[in-house]
Amino acid sequence: MNKMILTDIKTWKDYFEGKHTNETEILETLLKENNIGVTGYTIANVLSDVKDKEIFEKLLKGFLALPYVDIEKEDWIKASKIVFEFKGLSIELGLLCALSQRKNLKILTKNKEVKKSKGVKVYEDEKE
Repeated sequence: MNKMILTDIKTWKDYFEGKHTNETEILETLLKENNIGVTGYTIANVLSDVKDKEIFEKLLKGFLALPYVDIEKEDWIKASKIVFEFKGLSIELGLLCALSQRKNLKILTKNKEVKKSKGVKVYEDEKE
């Protein structure tokens, strides 16, 4: 694995719904390259919308095969501060920003607001 990338929930849901966006295409490539990491928050949120047990189990198995990124107490605190500073940013994106800062990870997202948070790196389809 080269450098792990975190992906927002919107991109995951679009990907599983078969939507073809720049972000879902990048996600597919990064999955093939084994460069995508996942948090428990992301897993729980994406799976919460699944209605079919067989699909749920298949997606869960896929998520569990990905590298896991722990969210620590300091990440939750930092996320709260980021969300407070950038009103309108979701808790999820605040968490991804906090993880990006602490663990030097990039974020794959369409949301351009995350770039405003100091020290956050957004993945923009560059080759590393």
